[in-house]
Amino acid sequence: MSAVDAGTGEVIDEPGLDPRILRVLASVGIHRPDRTDHLHVALVNAVGRTLGGSYGAQLIAMRFEVAQFLREAGEAYATAKAKYEHHIASTTVREVAAHKTSRALAQQMAEGSDDGHRLLLELLVAEKREQWLRKLLDTFAAAGDNHRTDRADQRAADQFQAHGHVPEQR
Repeated sequence: MSAVDAGTGEVIDEPGLDPRILRVLASVGIHRPDRTDHLHVALVNAVGRTLGGSYGAQLIAMRFEVAQFLREAGEAYATAKAKYEHHIASTTVREVAAHKTSRALAQQMAEGSDDGHRLLLELLVAEKREQWLRKLLDTFAAAGDNHRTDRADQRAADQFQAHGHVPEQR
């Protein structure tokens, strides 16, 4: 069975998810949920648990899942930063003590080492993951705001028509 990705127009040949779940995920920018991405799986499950509820309830369920991943990402970022800073500090101290080099040169050597480079990369990746999850929460908040506005507009239009007014035809 094939499906067409609403966001990209590509044909997907694998068995798909419930189209209602795909629509909710696409509304927050996730057009191709990845079954190997733990966050995507959690979001699919959150929407699946709330399919009988409102779009607002689905957004809240997804925000809760992202908040859990954000907590983990914050811990990973803090750990990566601490490891990097500890490596630089301890390597600098050892180099200064052992070879009587200047602190600035010892620090540059620590930063330029293979371990320093690897730890810095881990730090930057952890930082970007945490930032991305914060932006994803912002996306959910914006989708919720938009949904509330649409509902308020619909209520106003319904009240307008209930009072016998006919909307203009353009």
